[in-house]
Amino acid sequence: MLETQLHFISAVLILLAAIVPIYLTIKLKDNLKKLTAILSIFILIHAAYQVVGFFGLNLLADGVLEPLSVAVLIFFGIVYSGIAKQRNLSIQNMSAVWSPVVILLLMNSITIMLLLGALGIFVWLAARSKSIRSFQFQLSIFIIIWIVGDMVSVFHDNGIIGFSALQSDLGSGIHLVSMVFFSMMLWLRYYYSERSNKKMIEDLQLPEK
Repeated sequence: MLETQLHFISAVLILLAAIVPIYLTIKLKDNLKKLTAILSIFILIHAAYQVVGFFGLNLLADGVLEPLSVAVLIFFGIVYSGIAKQRNLSIQNMSAVWSPVVILLLMNSITIMLLLGALGIFVWLAARSKSIRSFQFQLSIFIIIWIVGDMVSVFHDNGIIGFSALQSDLGSGIHLVSMVFFSMMLWLRYYYSERSNKKMIEDLQLPEK
């Protein structure tokens, strides 16, 4: 499947996923409204990335819109966790735990570096939740799949790993899988939250200093 077709399918899936947080932003109040609004902005920017990529404007898509969407995702994680108020922890501190070899290898991809920062936040939150059913754990899985797809594309573009003509869009295919996972995750969480009358995004309890 051509990369442009994968962009189109991903755009449709991510826009379907956007329906849930946009609806909740209108419906909810206070902090949850703020969270769903930021999540909606992330999804819409990423949808714009997919649409622009579909039209072949790769410089704008890969160089601006995709890293911008990840930056919003990082901001969502910071707001969700309350790191800015309760922890003296920065993105630079978290990225320092990653292997210097990996960092040097991926320096030409700002998106992957930002994704690693986002993953650091949500893995930390998932560890605190101690539940594979938590929103932060499932979002970590989504980010991991996204990172794998982008890494495959970077390795292929730099000649580190060679693919046949049929496998040349493997990275985009993996990225599509991440969009499928993300869309299903949001809709299933919304369905079960309505069915059980529970919150779609769990409260995060951080210990006081």
